[in-house]
Amino acid sequence: MVYAEINLSAYIPTHSLDIIRQIEPSEDGHLIVITQKGELWKTQETGPILLLKNVSPNIAPKADYGRIALADHQGNFLLWTKDKVYSSTISMAENASMVGLRFATIGVIKDNHNYKLARIEIQQDKVVITAISTQSVLPDAHPLHINLTGTDTANRHIAVLAEPDQNRYKHAVLGDNWEATSLLYLDRHSLTPLAPALVLEDNLVFEANQLTPLFQQGNHQIVTTISGKGKGAKIVIIGIENNMLMLLAESLALPPNRWQSPFSFKEILYAIQMPHLAGKLVTYKQKGSFLQESALGKGFSHHQYGHYETDLTAKTEKFIVIPHYGYTQVSIIDEKGQLHSLNTTLPAPIQKTRSDNKRVYLLLENGQVWVIEEK
Repeated sequence: MVYAEINLSAYIPTHSLDIIRQIEPSEDGHLIVITQKGELWKTQETGPILLLKNVSPNIAPKADYGRIALADHQGNFLLWTKDKVYSSTISMAENASMVGLRFATIGVIKDNHNYKLARIEIQQDKVVITAISTQSVLPDAHPLHINLTGTDTANRHIAVLAEPDQNRYKHAVLGDNWEATSLLYLDRHSLTPLAPALVLEDNLVFEANQLTPLFQQGNHQIVTTISGKGKGAKIVIIGIENNMLMLLAESLALPPNRWQSPFSFKEILYAIQMPHLAGKLVTYKQKGSFLQESALGKGFSHHQYGHYETDLTAKTEKFIVIPHYGYTQVSIIDEKGQLHSLNTTLPAPIQKTRSDNKRVYLLLENGQVWVIEEK
């Protein structure tokens, strides 16, 4: 059986390190970590290698193209390379994420009392902002690198949730009171719109801080959550038609102040409804403009109430990991769509998850790292 080949165990290369607060897989199959003391390490079987000190344990790093984008202990952008470390005075958002490009990093920066999306490059040995979004984005936005008009991965651009609002929908289960009211699709070079923003009606919000990519029927699309107008959360699929961002399909809404959040695996759209209560795992299948749900089980949760990490699922090429409510046990869905529970109980709740093509890494609240992989 597939589940017998999947192993959950403590990640030995991190055992000698201090409490870990950030994890990021590297391109060469190792794991980059940041400790509570503000040390940046590269872990490998022969032992961890210290790369840098005095970095922020509160800002998630991004490792791509042989570089690591992160922040110093004051929250300012840093870029680590094997030859040099580039520092700056660019203030980064604490709970957001970054996108690594070949010649730049896309990240959320503090801009007076607002937050903007910025393209950050190295020019003449200095860190510079070469483009900045016109609109404000969510303080904890997770920009998505995606091609909404084709399948060429070299032509991916940036989708991000924007125009935050504190008054439309006062639910505040995702870490703060801010909810996005528009979705942007921006050119990765200039951060100018590739299509008009998808702006929600009054009293509606995107109740999310990140976007789920979905590939189905040869098209790349975005899935997210919309709430408001006296109703709870509904799942929506968004794509581009006639050069416009369009709502292509939506589910039924949950009752008021009830949340759900999507994830995808192998062209199948999933969601967990009410992850803080029932934890109902469902699939959604598109029927025209309607998303029809089918229940798979209960007791799952990919979000801890009040936390900024809004999707604790993580996937490899062969399986996706879904935490149970309580966050000390997990199940997997394999390539055939079969759901299996793993028997191991973790010593502390899951705080973050990251993955590469072969492994899913679990960062626990006690600072330990565990790994799920095929054996």
